Amino acid sequence: MYLVFLAGPVLEGGLMGDWRDFNDAPDRVGAQTIDTDTVRQGLSDRLESMLAYLFPNGTTRNGTFQVGDLQGSKGNSLSVELSGEKRGLWTDFATGEGGDAIALWAGANGLSARSDFHKVIEGAAEWLGAVRWQNPLSADRTTAADSGKAPKQPPMDDLGPATGKWDYTTADGSLICCVYRHDPPGGKKTFRPWDATRQKFGDPTPWPLYNQPGIAQADTVVLVEGEKCADALIGAGICATTAMHGAGAMAKTTKTDWSPLRGKQVLVWPDRDQVGWTYAEAIAQAAAGAGANSVAILLPPGDKPDKWDAADAVMEGFDCQAFIDSGDRKVVKAHPPAWEDFSQWSAGRYNGPAPEQQFLVEGVFPLGVVGILAAMGDTGKGMFTLDLALKVTRKGYRNRLTNPDTAFGGMVVSEGTAVILSAEDDAGEIHRRLERLDRYGWRKQCADRLWIVPLPNAGGPFPIVAHGNDGPQATPQFEKLRDQLTAIDDLKLVVFDPLSSFIHADVSSDPAAGSFATGLLASLATETGATVLVPHHMRKPPNARPISTPEAARDAIRGTSALVDGVRVAYALWPPDEDTQTKVFENLGQKWQRNAVFQGAVVKANGPADRLVRTYVRNDAGLLEDRTAQLRAAGSTDWELLNTLMDAIARAARLGHPFTHTGQGGLYGQRERLPVVFHEMGKKRLEGMGRELLTTSPPRIVKGKASGSHTNKWLDVPDGPFALGEGDFEHGAAPISNDDDT
Repeated sequence: MYLVFLAGPVLEGGLMGDWRDFNDAPDRVGAQTIDTDTVRQGLSDRLESMLAYLFPNGTTRNGTFQVGDLQGSKGNSLSVELSGEKRGLWTDFATGEGGDAIALWAGANGLSARSDFHKVIEGAAEWLGAVRWQNPLSADRTTAADSGKAPKQPPMDDLGPATGKWDYTTADGSLICCVYRHDPPGGKKTFRPWDATRQKFGDPTPWPLYNQPGIAQADTVVLVEGEKCADALIGAGICATTAMHGAGAMAKTTKTDWSPLRGKQVLVWPDRDQVGWTYAEAIAQAAAGAGANSVAILLPPGDKPDKWDAADAVMEGFDCQAFIDSGDRKVVKAHPPAWEDFSQWSAGRYNGPAPEQQFLVEGVFPLGVVGILAAMGDTGKGMFTLDLALKVTRKGYRNRLTNPDTAFGGMVVSEGTAVILSAEDDAGEIHRRLERLDRYGWRKQCADRLWIVPLPNAGGPFPIVAHGNDGPQATPQFEKLRDQLTAIDDLKLVVFDPLSSFIHADVSSDPAAGSFATGLLASLATETGATVLVPHHMRKPPNARPISTPEAARDAIRGTSALVDGVRVAYALWPPDEDTQTKVFENLGQKWQRNAVFQGAVVKANGPADRLVRTYVRNDAGLLEDRTAQLRAAGSTDWELLNTLMDAIARAARLGHPFTHTGQGGLYGQRERLPVVFHEMGKKRLEGMGRELLTTSPPRIVKGKASGSHTNKWLDVPDGPFALGEGDFEHGAAPISNDDDT
């Protein structure tokens, strides 16, 4: 269906009353033809910009644009839908008129949709051209993307129909990519790019700037956040551009080709919020580094609301040109790479209190560093890292656990997203391990931030470091992976299991390869703020002697010494001699098992670390459990155990998770919430210790009541909240039976 531009009067026909559908207008020989649906789609894509252009007195409320009438008077009689299937449809409740975006264009310009049909479409097409509108379906367009055409809509899926579309072109108008916006019901806005060169959905390489034809013709360019803001300014006659993905790609400014700004006067117009200002500073530096003649950041007026942006300014009739010409601004100069300017790294930079070291596992693995987990084959490194990931990703439960999550002998003190790349275990094996480890179903709570990629099922292992002509180098696969990881806001743990599957360079004997690999991973850890953990193999000691010290364990880590020297922390697990293993089982009262006892310790750390040698015993799930405390307790007095139990009872009450003495909510019934030394203790002994604490004179624990309750049954210390009748239960606490043991 095509629109016809004619020199003479338009042949009328095919009109549909107030809705003014022009799809049926006939063709004429010699006429210039444009796809009417394309014009309508263009106006829909640029709807907000069109409304700001036509009706500067309008306002946006509850998902609709409102204005007084087609002449643009202040008021709300005329309403335009901004989202969903009705996007672009309008109704004037005062006159009963209505229609689509084309009819709105006609009425606002004082034209008759019937007698002025050609003027309506010609005017709309000219305005769309002014905002660099391109028709990716045009049959006569010849570009590098002629091997295929951009789809009008991306595939219909859970995102629903596109609610906006923007075309990125080269300076000569050749299509680079299209960006579709989706506003799924109940979800957040999502942008989906389509790469015209590859003819598939995904980002082009490099990311282009928007409105390059306009940039090429202008001396001054306004750089904004988002296509909507750029279109609003372009529609007002101001050359504007934006980078793809906006502030969501703040850490990825190097992926954008900023070269079209070379030689231009660039003004950055930020959104009025902290994120907007931080992003403005980042892209201002990128523009300056690309060779812009001058760069400055405009300072939004102080009387504007939070998140006020260029589109809001155009919509409210703000004098944008005056703001650009003479508004307050911060001049920006390009900074050289940090290593080129020693002056910014003087000792004065390090005055004042040093930043506190943040940990993933207290005393073992710091955040923002790369670490090695070294062990021999069949030790259970994969189970160890999977258990750690489950504990890191618990959603909102970190402070609700009476017995804190522990791993590698330390408390898990950070919570967030974890990503495991498993090169050896397939999806079935990972599923079986999760089933054994996670009998309470914690993975349901953290499904949106625990990602376990079984590479045997996902395309096979890939290198992140390979040997090149000039030595070891990062691979394209690593760059793609880094893009995904840096996009995760709360990333806390990344596991490459095992290291050898991801390094295609000689880290066994080449120090340069070892240093490059650890340096690359360290940069990833610094950029994401996460702990990057790489399970790695240990060799057997000479003469088959058992490892007996952390120093010997460190020496047994495979590869060049540069590998261990290049990480911030290394943790090793090793089997002790047979006599030690036998004593462990005797002290625990368990039957001897092969390959079930290991010792472990931090064998290298660049900062404070818990260097205690711990003893681990494999449990029924196959996970090595830290049994150091139990082995110590085997020789402890009951008095020491009573102190430990009293402390655990007091902490449970403070957190709103109190115990009863017996029953389902009692000390034995919920012993897994107690320190590990009590997990294997018999019911009679454990409840007897509770009774002893209750009956000593004076009692060391008491039975208290919750706020508003008249029943004393919750265990607490004498000055604790439940003992004083003030205790409240924390939402999400483990269910406790109402049956009392009194």
